Amino acid sequence: MKALLTHLILATALTLSGLAEIIVPDPVLATFQQKYPEVTEAKWEIDSNGSYEAHFKVGDTKYRADFTREGIWTETENNIDYNELPPVVRSAFLLKYSIESFRSAEAVDSATRGVFYEIEVFTGTSKIDVLFDKDGKAIDPENPVVKKGFLEYWMDQAAQDTPLIRQGGSLIYKIIFNLITIFLFAYVIYYRRHHDHKMLFLLLAFNLFLFPIFLSSSLVTAGFGFTIFALLALVRLRSEAFDKTEIAYLLGAISLTFVNTMMPVVADVFSATTILATAYLVDRPKIWRSSFQKIEVDYKINEKSLMLDQQYLRAKLAEEFQVDVREITINRVLKNEVKLTLMYRDDPKLRGPRPVAKPEKRQENDFVPY
Repeated sequence: MKALLTHLILATALTLSGLAEIIVPDPVLATFQQKYPEVTEAKWEIDSNGSYEAHFKVGDTKYRADFTREGIWTETENNIDYNELPPVVRSAFLLKYSIESFRSAEAVDSATRGVFYEIEVFTGTSKIDVLFDKDGKAIDPENPVVKKGFLEYWMDQAAQDTPLIRQGGSLIYKIIFNLITIFLFAYVIYYRRHHDHKMLFLLLAFNLFLFPIFLSSSLVTAGFGFTIFALLALVRLRSEAFDKTEIAYLLGAISLTFVNTMMPVVADVFSATTILATAYLVDRPKIWRSSFQKIEVDYKINEKSLMLDQQYLRAKLAEEFQVDVREITINRVLKNEVKLTLMYRDDPKLRGPRPVAKPEKRQENDFVPY
């Protein structure tokens, strides 16, 4: 447990280093100070286009201003309530949508479009963005942009990491973070518990072989996803049967690969930690020691009148194996044998005293080496 916590702390430290403060070019700072001389403090981020985005406050209002790498201001926006929209914009909005469909709104001051308002609207099960200028006229996009689902949202967020990857630091972070998480998952959690070096190699192979493929693409298509699962099916058909635990670990290794490459920096730590914690806790024998397990048993019995007597079989199995029998299912009856499925759990209270092994007596002519 201490070793796992140490590794998680190391992973968190690397993550925090990957999220270190961004160095803003001097032209960007100069333009920002010239446009907003009253602002003394701002927090900087890099958006999906590689532009520098300043977060700051003027009074009680929070603003976001975008600048190109060369220091050119592009737009400034801030969140507003429905009642803060100009009356003409509210009227134009209500001609097409109801007030119940309103979700949020932003006031945008653009270097190319001037002032306009971006309103996010609920339509059925999806969300769209509609734009109005200050006179209430609908502007581009004429066909509103449809908000994507949860998976596509994180795909878009991952695409926003692309400018960071071009910086070099984020790429190194992703590689190191992936190596740390797959080491924790495959070796610290799986191998030290099950001691199967072939399965360890398979987990590492799936992760490390797929990592550069996932990393090189900003979007994994559905066809590629089906290819991965077809490969898993082929592995299972052409090799010895995997048990449920091995399949779960294999899917976990693939999930880590997907998380560490496709998720944005702000989400991969939480997602990877969730996978690691699930594998560590759910497959921990000490936690599930008192839980019931299933096993198939071939129980020999010569009395045919008792072969279908479940109460008798439960009592005999509990007595012979010294376990708590919850349920039995008779699968097949043979000449002098019953094939059944036994649901049981280990119960130390049912066990008698363990026999103490007596040391063997050494004969006088036994040779004792020095």
